[in-house]
Amino acid sequence: MTATGELRDKVAIVTGGSRGIGRSISLALAAAGAQVVVAARTENEAPSDSPFIKFASGTISDTAQQIADAGGEALPIVCDVTKSADLQRLVERTVKHFGRIDIVVSNAGVDCESPVVDLDESLLDRALAVNIKGPIMLCKHVLPEMIRQKGGGSIFCITSGASMGYREGRVGYSMSKAALDRAYLSLAEEVREHNIAVNVLSPGRVDTWMNRNGDWPGTGHIPMEQPDSIMEAATWLAAQNAATFTGHRIERAEFGVTWGPGIAVPAP
Repeated sequence: MTATGELRDKVAIVTGGSRGIGRSISLALAAAGAQVVVAARTENEAPSDSPFIKFASGTISDTAQQIADAGGEALPIVCDVTKSADLQRLVERTVKHFGRIDIVVSNAGVDCESPVVDLDESLLDRALAVNIKGPIMLCKHVLPEMIRQKGGGSIFCITSGASMGYREGRVGYSMSKAALDRAYLSLAEEVREHNIAVNVLSPGRVDTWMNRNGDWPGTGHIPMEQPDSIMEAATWLAAQNAATFTGHRIERAEFGVTWGPGIAVPAP
């Protein structure tokens, strides 16, 4: 991605930044000039015999090194978004290292693949903890710092088309993403007075470990995009504040068509 400067002097946190969509967003924000904190549980490389190794491989240090190799600055931090202590430590280390927080991307997520009649309660608990509780608790810990700075900022999460419609065997996953959508859209109103944008970005069907690991019946007709397809949209969102673009659930595929630079979008 060509280096730009629209996010120069901004500090971004990206969860789930070790691979897939999170890695692409981390690289994009760094290319736009941001200092990036790459957060994820993945500190060690997956074994070479792991299924779908192309999609499951990657660590936070790998992503940070790619940013450094391109001339950017990144800090890898191990973080489990289901643990409040990890999230608090993530914020503390970010502020100690970079001095501020301007952009927060809640990307970490897990699947919940099972018909309800066969659903393992622990599988559902994990999906709700990562996909709903984690993103909200992340905001709980970053917002005091962002508000204190009085400079506005941008928060957005990565959702799924499953939040808007039926996906076979994914009732639990769909529920978690629908709840995430509603939570972030409501949060947009709660922090509007602080000029902090909060949005929900749906990337479409992306070539990641989750989509390769599960067959996702009923989605085969949807074109499979590469993770880098999200870069331009994510960079634009990261540059917004509550005065310019907030409270929207948008599709990556519609960037530059129904939303984005130069496109007037009615306030929600």
